[in-house]
Amino acid sequence: MKDYLKYYRPKLGESWLIMLAVLLVGGSIVAGATVFITNLIHPDLLSLTGNGWSTPVIYVLPFLVVFLYVYLRSRQSFFEAVRSDKAPYPDPPAQLGRVPLLLYILLLPLLIVSMSFIMDPLTEWLEMPEFIKELFEKMTENNLPTFLAVVIAAPLLEEWLLRAVALKGMLQHMDPWKAIAWSALMFGVIHFNPWQAIPAFLMGCLFGWIYYRTRSYWTCVALHAINNGLSFLLAGLFPEMSSDASLRSLIGNTPYFIALACSVVILSVVIYYLNKKLAPAPVLNPSYERNESVPADL
Repeated sequence: MKDYLKYYRPKLGESWLIMLAVLLVGGSIVAGATVFITNLIHPDLLSLTGNGWSTPVIYVLPFLVVFLYVYLRSRQSFFEAVRSDKAPYPDPPAQLGRVPLLLYILLLPLLIVSMSFIMDPLTEWLEMPEFIKELFEKMTENNLPTFLAVVIAAPLLEEWLLRAVALKGMLQHMDPWKAIAWSALMFGVIHFNPWQAIPAFLMGCLFGWIYYRTRSYWTCVALHAINNGLSFLLAGLFPEMSSDASLRSLIGNTPYFIALACSVVILSVVIYYLNKKLAPAPVLNPSYERNESVPADL
């Protein structure tokens, strides 16, 4: 499949098709049917109120539908390229430029923590309905199945789809800032609710910019995992905390505003540093289709 993906770069319309029709509709139908049939055979085996292992299983199922769609589309694109003698799309390798790897790793948690404090007021004023609170509490239960779904599966699958497929494709067909904004909007949409969608959009802008500059899928996975892991950690440290509790209500006004001021400074400095030291964004040449041929060994 890796060779096939070199010939597939979805545009904006197809990226939305994947998000809405394939993932949210098609994936939900497949997941619902699987849960229904499984529970007929083994009652409550995949119930969200029963076995805790149902959470990661139900979460992963819709992405299997997306994986199948992307595989079939990339395979189709590969054979079309072979017939028309078109070369693969440019596929720049991951690169950090002049940022030392150890420092880069240390900066990632700083980005997430500072962003978390800055975004905290954005949803504090939104009153969360009780059924959403119950859903969030289920999603942040401090156990191994939830950890696997929220901290492992979600970063791996969502970053593959939103950055390594959708954003990579849109970067080939439109201005980088537009591609980053659209992928961030998609990141917000798949979270279904404003309490997650607004922060997800802003985080998506950060993830998208990092991906644009580094072409590193694993950096985006790490950032996403740190962000989700922070929520998981807070739920474990403060089990009595409400699912809609803000950081300000958790630590108090004065400590929060001090942390907020520090976060603004830290985020600004880190972004400025990365913008200066990361390798320049790769230039994608759309004329490759006319000027190059398909390698003979594929």
